[in-house]
Amino acid sequence: MKILDRYLAKQLLFPIFFCCVTLILLVFVADIFDYLDAMIRNKTAFHHILLYYLVLTPQTFISIIPWACLLATIYVLSTFNYHNELIAMKVAGLEITSMIRPIIFVGFVVGVISFLVSDQIVPNTSRKAEQLLNEWIEKKQTDEKRGVFANVTYYGGKNRLYYGRVFHAKEERFEDFIVLWLDAKRNVKKKTVAREAKWMGSHWELRQATDYALEQKGDMLGEPTFQAVIVYPEINETPNDFLKAVNEGIAISYRDLKEYIAKLRENGIKADAELVTLHQKLAFPWQSLVVMFLTVPFLAKTTRRRMIALNVLTCLAFVFLFHITGAILLALGKAGKLFPILSTWSPNFMFGFGTFFFLDRANE
Repeated sequence: MKILDRYLAKQLLFPIFFCCVTLILLVFVADIFDYLDAMIRNKTAFHHILLYYLVLTPQTFISIIPWACLLATIYVLSTFNYHNELIAMKVAGLEITSMIRPIIFVGFVVGVISFLVSDQIVPNTSRKAEQLLNEWIEKKQTDEKRGVFANVTYYGGKNRLYYGRVFHAKEERFEDFIVLWLDAKRNVKKKTVAREAKWMGSHWELRQATDYALEQKGDMLGEPTFQAVIVYPEINETPNDFLKAVNEGIAISYRDLKEYIAKLRENGIKADAELVTLHQKLAFPWQSLVVMFLTVPFLAKTTRRRMIALNVLTCLAFVFLFHITGAILLALGKAGKLFPILSTWSPNFMFGFGTFFFLDRANE
């Protein structure tokens, strides 16, 4: 890396770190005011509060990092312009493509870090934060606190759909367990209703179970078959698989979500919203790079000092347009009106590659 590249990269890293810390603290302050009454009323211990915000940090970092990168890049380029450092670089014969290399490099590194944090750390820490919030701050006596979940639905492999009225995660058992066996055309060919399903370490034991054979139209075929205890080797899903289904609304890793979508497709279930979420996990980390790149045509252009503020406002307008466009396309994708990959990646490509056509402005 050249001396100038190292210099520009160092000038970016500290403002990004400073903006990250500042924005995270601002989010935490707002959150504290939201739960201050509950903390005082329930006499929440300080170490529980500290632990809650510690495990909440990764999730907050993911949400604020694009804005931290934007503010840091605006600050650095505006400072260079104000102190005529950009003029000195251009007089030395440097093209804008040479000056933006550190911005692209730092943005790429931030994107990789963002993806790793959101995929490997956030799923676990967000669940822990939710648990701490319920148990020690709001002190909700929820069933989830005791590991009891109601109305659990899970799409298993080999055309099976499971439903449990009550799932006791710690005891690894279901109350009122139902299995729908689907044929190749996704029609229910058999229904198994059990009073209880208990995980025995390697298989599920269905107790007080009744099998109903069904016709294509859903009418019962023949007489139901009752058995006090029955084991189906085909049902090889574990309690952890059902627990993942419970936690999907909170957070899930890219790999787990991909496996879940595969099971949905295997059972003939449309998964437009899930596919959008899957592609969003890959597309979102690169928003930091895009917004940093968007600042270049406006703020790397040498101009009079009184025009810097106007250029900053223009840059912010385009950044907000980028986020609004992303939100609209994301909603269209989840509604099934647009291909998932287009709804998530289009804003990045449109505004990212679109910036290339305006880079010549920065050479002025």
